[in-house]
Amino acid sequence: MHLRYISPRSRIKRQFREDFMRVCISFNAKGVLIILALLCMVCMAFAQPQPWQIGDYRNLNSNPALINSRTGWQVYTATGWRDLRIGEPAPSGIDPFVNNIYVANNLWINSSFNLNGNFTGGTNTKITIMHHGTTFTLGEYGSCTLHSMDVNPGACFVNEGTTTFTSDNSKLALKYFGTLTDQGAGGLNNQGTINLPGHLEAQSEALITSGPNGKIVGAGYITTPDPGDVQFRIANAGGWDEAIQLTGSNVVSDCCYVFNGDTDQVTGNIPSPIFSLTVNSGHKLALSKDIEITGGWTLAQGSPYVKVVSGSTLDLGEHTITSTRDDIGGVSTFTLEDGATLITAHPNGISSLKQSVNGYTISHGAIRMNNATYSSGANYVFNGTGGRQFSGCFATSGASNTVHNLTNESTHGVDLCPQFRPLEVTGVVTGEFNTNPDIPNYGYIRAPTLPVTMSYFNAVFNGFDSVMLQWETQTETNNLGFYVLRAEVPDAGQANIVSELVPAVNSSQGAVYCFEDEYLYNDGVYYYWLQDVSFAGEIELHGPAMAQVTLNGGGNHSPDIPLKTSFMRNYPNPFNPSTQLEYYLENDSDVDFKVYNLKGQLVDQITLRHQDKGFHRYIWEPQLSSGIYLIRFTAEGRSNTRKVILSK
Repeated sequence: MHLRYISPRSRIKRQFREDFMRVCISFNAKGVLIILALLCMVCMAFAQPQPWQIGDYRNLNSNPALINSRTGWQVYTATGWRDLRIGEPAPSGIDPFVNNIYVANNLWINSSFNLNGNFTGGTNTKITIMHHGTTFTLGEYGSCTLHSMDVNPGACFVNEGTTTFTSDNSKLALKYFGTLTDQGAGGLNNQGTINLPGHLEAQSEALITSGPNGKIVGAGYITTPDPGDVQFRIANAGGWDEAIQLTGSNVVSDCCYVFNGDTDQVTGNIPSPIFSLTVNSGHKLALSKDIEITGGWTLAQGSPYVKVVSGSTLDLGEHTITSTRDDIGGVSTFTLEDGATLITAHPNGISSLKQSVNGYTISHGAIRMNNATYSSGANYVFNGTGGRQFSGCFATSGASNTVHNLTNESTHGVDLCPQFRPLEVTGVVTGEFNTNPDIPNYGYIRAPTLPVTMSYFNAVFNGFDSVMLQWETQTETNNLGFYVLRAEVPDAGQANIVSELVPAVNSSQGAVYCFEDEYLYNDGVYYYWLQDVSFAGEIELHGPAMAQVTLNGGGNHSPDIPLKTSFMRNYPNPFNPSTQLEYYLENDSDVDFKVYNLKGQLVDQITLRHQDKGFHRYIWEPQLSSGIYLIRFTAEGRSNTRKVILSK
């Protein structure tokens, strides 16, 4: 047996360990939960997730933290938290800020700030975007967790990431301080996701923008003033229902809506009545329901309206747009611009006739507002499904009883208004319409004529290795374009197509075209025909034009007249960002190109001095938006116009 001496000090330490273990063993689960709960409450008070990362910022002051000041800010380093030092930037001095920010109380954003990291606030943290022109941008991969946010007049919150409000009494307020500030209200540009269990308060003149993927979700609700001079700009394909997914009791009326998506859209269940609706997308907007529009003028907003901008399409379906006022105060206006398209399946089409009880609203068809302006340069599509559809009796501005493109997609046909005798169509007719003027009580369109009236068609050998063909039309109607055919005998039946489709201009003043045949292998006479093709598939041949070809030199032996001074073509077309303007001069001359949009506005001009006779190419790289433009060429007292398409 071995005896071991135990000192009094050791006995005391052993006794302490045994007592401690008994306490731990006897400590029940309830006590553990209490301690864990206390620890969670401490963490939640500051809302600071772990672990810290080097470069993180925090502010634990009771006073509001300023985003552009070092006061109160700490930075996390390898040795822990410390106060910012002289020379170290405030949060707004780091652009973009990619780390985490923790604020225990409130934050004032008093200069523009880009956050691509994460913001976490305390239980009651409010962010205030302070000044006119100040923007707080949360990047695509950023997140923001807070209680409330105020966006002051003229300031803006751009959300590209995920913003989460923490309570059902949270508020996102777009503030308005009155007309004396002349700054409007705060703005919200939402390209990401906002989770809101509380209140979105859009005060007077607020602007809410929703990008293609923007959405506001949650059990919250949105309110606007009454009347609500708030504007919503919606790019979501699903419209209002996709942009605003709040399930609370929304209170929204008399607001302005702009649909500007980069794809086809639907309106969704936008709250009625509305104050204005603008389709400005270059795509189609389809109504999801009947819409009421406030009929009266207001000091803040002016006159209510619906506008379809050139290049855009409004598909009404069988729905209606109706003014709420049928009295002298009703001033709402529907406008269909040049180049815009209107589609309706309404049995009575569209109308300009005011025959209601008081005579202040249009009483027939899909558009029942106080006034309507239908452009003669717009396109009209009828696609009813419930029996024969009536076009309606609508007056056109610009040119009376005139439209650009006219389309019948109606299941059972379309009857034209009796006042259309005839209805002039300057563009393309698709589908069947009455063309017989002898049928009483029905309107008609003029019977389609040959698509092209030709001025000349010439073929000229260049003396080396190719033949240049040029032709000019006097008029073009419903013309799809041209193909060039070639044979070595004067028989069109043996000719082959040697060109791609040369797109037509479809101008009532005609146009000049050019094609170069570069694939010649034998000497001799070549015969060329021009085949024009209508949109209906009708084909007409012109020619032949002849060119005597002697390859590898030998001069030009064309039996036809030489080329004329003209703007021959632009290539490519459509184009982006540049195209070549090809023209020919019989003599030395100055050259002038004037570029017009479809509204007839001069948008660009090119003047070329002292140009030598012969062929020329000018590279044009316009600083213009996508669209269709008309280029008018002038030289030697001659001019012609071609249509070009800029597609960005």
